[in-house]
Amino acid sequence: MEIKEEDGKVIIDHFELYGQIEREKYCSTCKFNLIYYDNFDTYFCPKCSDPNCKYCPNRTEKPLSLT
Repeated sequence: MEIKEEDGKVIIDHFELYGQIEREKYCSTCKFNLIYYDNFDTYFCPKCSDPNCKYCPNRTEKPLSLT
């Protein structure tokens, strides 16, 4: 999995999203840097598959309305 940040976007493999890689926040399970996803106003770990992750249950089902 390739993860990089450029021009206000995070690119995970070839999927782009608006946000940033957080340098001071880490996944409680795998210790990978969390990503802040602008459209959902939330943090997530792109590598974690733990069903008990403390971030995933708080994630919204769809992006926030930007209007």
